[in-house]
Amino acid sequence: MLKAVQMAVEEINAQGGVLGHPIELVTYDDENKPEKGTSGYAYLVEQGCKVIFGPFGSHVALALLDHIAVHKVLTISYGAVSDEIDKRVAADPKYKYWFRGYVNATSQAAATWDIIAYYCRKFGLKKVAWFYEDLPWTIPHAQYGQKRAPKEGIEIVYVHPFPPDVKSFVEGFAKAKEAGAQLIILQASLTEDPIFTRDYVAQKVGLPVLGGTTLAMMGNYWNVTAGGCQGFIMIAWGYPTDITPKTMAFYRKFVEKYGEEPFFTAWYVYDDIYMWKAAVEKAGTFDSDALIPVLEEIEYTGVCGVYKFTESHTVLVGPDYIYPLFFQWRDGKRTVVWPLKLVKPGTTILVPKLKDGEVVFEEVPWP
Repeated sequence: MLKAVQMAVEEINAQGGVLGHPIELVTYDDENKPEKGTSGYAYLVEQGCKVIFGPFGSHVALALLDHIAVHKVLTISYGAVSDEIDKRVAADPKYKYWFRGYVNATSQAAATWDIIAYYCRKFGLKKVAWFYEDLPWTIPHAQYGQKRAPKEGIEIVYVHPFPPDVKSFVEGFAKAKEAGAQLIILQASLTEDPIFTRDYVAQKVGLPVLGGTTLAMMGNYWNVTAGGCQGFIMIAWGYPTDITPKTMAFYRKFVEKYGEEPFFTAWYVYDDIYMWKAAVEKAGTFDSDALIPVLEEIEYTGVCGVYKFTESHTVLVGPDYIYPLFFQWRDGKRTVVWPLKLVKPGTTILVPKLKDGEVVFEEVPWP
């Protein structure tokens, strides 16, 4: 994330800065801890920062909201997906200095269920199992999924919460199959992905896997799992394809400069900095109060899509705005399968099947 920030700052300063002023970057590591976040925020305010980007963690952001209201410094996060933040911002104008240049948890859930519903309709699936990381960010996903599933004619037949330090998924897979699950939905944000994949292969589960995990969206995951993720359909918030005319230029420059792919939040903080720059130039000032109405009305096209804010100061989610991309892992490469407007003609999809006790993949046209 910091690399993306540094790249944006270097680019903007090379172009003459903002309103003729070069950007000076001041950083503070909150270590994803609320107490460090509050002290760090005070430090950045004391340094005279005109805008603060971050924090990433929802628990840190919730601890900061009242401090933001007091100091009145525009704060734009590239994470912190908790819906509780949105509720507070929408309900009390003192929190107007907070913006999230990313999506909230319920929007994540809604976008994920768009492809779940489509996939289930296409293949006639009615029963799913939900494997999820037992942390607060998954609560809105659970609440949304429980409401959406019946509307789509889908039954959640098995639910498997797991801790961040999970050691095995063997029992969970057995129970999911016993319950008649036809699809596994997976959601994780830490390092559980390789353990899930290891046990999935060893147990010859043979069910499609669709979801969102932190490691599985990265380009090196195939090697991490020795190809065990074959057939997995995974979410990506930021991906090297033509989402907008800016997408591939950012991706190529980042990889060339740093020798690695940008982490998903790196895409968004890069956009957030440029969106702030656009707002400053339109308002003709760095003043936070003057920038708020500009940001509330802005439609900014970045590397991830088109940004437009809701009344709770989070970005609008939809196929024409900010929307996740889903790809399928196959033979060491990632094939885009969602949204449909980004799917290349002639695309096929791998569907796992159990045949004589072994997992085989059937290749079928998509969509």
